[in-house]
Amino acid sequence: MSRGLKVLYVENDEALLGLLGQSIRLHPKVDQLVTARNSSEALEVAESNRFDAALLDVSLGPSSLTGVELALELRAKNEHLGIVLLSQHISAGYLNSLPDQFGYGWSAIQKSATLSFDYLVDVLENTAKGKTVVDPNTSIGVEDNANLSAKLTKRQHQVIALAATGLDATEIAKHLNLASVSVRQELSKCYKVLIPNPKPGTDLRTAAVLKYLRDTRSGLD
Repeated sequence: MSRGLKVLYVENDEALLGLLGQSIRLHPKVDQLVTARNSSEALEVAESNRFDAALLDVSLGPSSLTGVELALELRAKNEHLGIVLLSQHISAGYLNSLPDQFGYGWSAIQKSATLSFDYLVDVLENTAKGKTVVDPNTSIGVEDNANLSAKLTKRQHQVIALAATGLDATEIAKHLNLASVSVRQELSKCYKVLIPNPKPGTDLRTAAVLKYLRDTRSGLD
């Protein structure tokens, strides 16, 4: 398409919504990103916006439609909307297990600490064109499954937890009464613990925060 993508991103974890949403919003292929925390918010914004693709967490909490149910509602309003389902628990045959309505322009990718934003936006772009993409990395490795956050020191837990709220090193230093250089050193150590074998091009800060959130919260599925 000649213009950039218009994307709807729905995620019930606000920290992840802000972190991943900001990275997608800044991508050069994306013209507009609108976020929602549940199915009600998503359906409301869909009334006044026409999106090219929707990125939907499969599990959106007990008071919301599931990502799959929401996808069907959104698709009923916009038959050309590309749907990308995002979950920690997507298997290789996930799309094949869904109802017959899942054909044109449906994709599924693994929620992972090492998820490449370029790859994610490419999936959104191709799905918006009617293609189907199933993430080849559907099997979770031992490192990705392991609770690596348990290896962090108390200070490192404090630093990465504040980083997960969006604070930079200078702001974290003020909160913890530390020098900025000390915070940067602790962040570097966190990256090595949480993302021991990063793929080329991995944004270490974002990947480490995603891994930390998944290790320490039960809602990131």
